[in-house]
Amino acid sequence: MYSAVTRRFTAIGFTLALASFLAAGCDDEASPTTPAPAPPAPAPPPPPAMPEPPQIRAEEVVDRETLRLFVEEAVRIASAGIASADEAYGWFDANFRPEGQWRQGEIYLYAIDLNGVSFFSAATPDLEGTDLSDLTGVEGVRINEELIAAAMAGGGFVEYLWPNPSVEGDEETGSPKLGYAALLSIGDVDLVLGSGIYPPVTAADVRNRGTLKSFVERAASVVAENSPDLETAYAFLDTNFREEGEWRHGQVYVFAQTMELVNFFHAFRPGIEELDRSEVEDLNGVKINQELRAAAQAGGGYVEYWYDNPAFEGDEETGSPKVAYATVLTIGSTPLIFGSGIYPEQPGGE
Repeated sequence: MYSAVTRRFTAIGFTLALASFLAAGCDDEASPTTPAPAPPAPAPPPPPAMPEPPQIRAEEVVDRETLRLFVEEAVRIASAGIASADEAYGWFDANFRPEGQWRQGEIYLYAIDLNGVSFFSAATPDLEGTDLSDLTGVEGVRINEELIAAAMAGGGFVEYLWPNPSVEGDEETGSPKLGYAALLSIGDVDLVLGSGIYPPVTAADVRNRGTLKSFVERAASVVAENSPDLETAYAFLDTNFREEGEWRHGQVYVFAQTMELVNFFHAFRPGIEELDRSEVEDLNGVKINQELRAAAQAGGGYVEYWYDNPAFEGDEETGSPKVAYATVLTIGSTPLIFGSGIYPEQPGGE
């Protein structure tokens, strides 16, 4: 039998051995079979930044600055959305073709390569793949050559004449059009992305019946917006429509008459203002102002007659063919006959 002393030492030895074993189990180096804690997993990469929403819509494109912004926004959005050149056409077709953000009426986007071959056209898909390097405006501007040069220079405008589908008689003369183009690089492929507008018609732009109508209606709208009464209307016309500029160019100018055919304003001949013009007729007996009144009261219309063209020698007695467009301009509660005319056989006419 163990004595009490022996049992005591045995217990102490067991206790020390157990403590040593436990200490060794907590020592990484002493226990090669115990794996080290795994390092924390790396944080996932942040998702790619989404581009800011476009700052402009197609229907907001009305002038040079909004046209530039529209095209440059399209370049920015396309650059962020297209992963490779192989995806470019499909992306254009899905995003730029439908009516909406990027297309509204005559405002749309197109892309050509640096050789002038059409890559994409929202409005004319039948031209895609066609070599348009020789595309020329009515007066000889090589449109795509100029657009490519503008894009390669960092983006720029090109002015030319092109038929406007909404303008009567525009097929041969064309209307002033303004294009803007910028470079879109997708991988190692460069495209020229562009769009264009028909700017608001000024006196210098009047070249046919359609642009004449657009000019008169735009001028009437501007006068109405700035004229609460007849006195203000005359002052506004006298200040803004008399001199060469936006509202007068050569023989293109505006006139206004009362419904009694008394001349209210005439940009070219102020000496006939306040005179009764009801019986004025051309050499064929057309009572010009009576016809203008009838056309205006019918909702706006054209009158053809013969009249002396100051820019043309030898027609003082016979006159030259002239066409005028007239509409009703209401100032306060007073209706006026408001119009302008063009000599279509002269330069700038149809």
